[in-house]
Amino acid sequence: MTKPSPATQAADMRALLEAVRSALTLPYDTPDYDRRVLDRAALARTVLDGALTEAPDDIAWNTGYLKRKLTLEEQDAADRDNNRCRRCRTPFDPTDTRFDGRARHGDTPWCRTCINNCHDGGTEHVCVICEPARYGGERR
Repeated sequence: MTKPSPATQAADMRALLEAVRSALTLPYDTPDYDRRVLDRAALARTVLDGALTEAPDDIAWNTGYLKRKLTLEEQDAADRDNNRCRRCRTPFDPTDTRFDGRARHGDTPWCRTCINNCHDGGTEHVCVICEPARYGGERR
């Protein structure tokens, strides 16, 4: 295997640094921020160790690996987020089908508990479920 040119090495290193920056950049209001950023930092360190000590001539492979792992992590996080109530952030429990249980209420993004609490409100009651436009939420 021939050694990459200095220009190729520089481009590969820049791409790796951009991937590491992307791995370590996560909005502070992200659910599970602490756990996710620690996992991402550990992954970035592992990739950097591999790129710098084990195979320094194959940095592009490490960059691609890190980007693939970040894409999978983001998809998993989105799946976890879609399986939580948008109001109380509790994971849905499809086996808890009580009227005030933790199952998803129909096709809405809310659990039965939040829907039940919403309907229990008085005349002054206003929440993301009753007035989604006011809170930037969705209609049910």
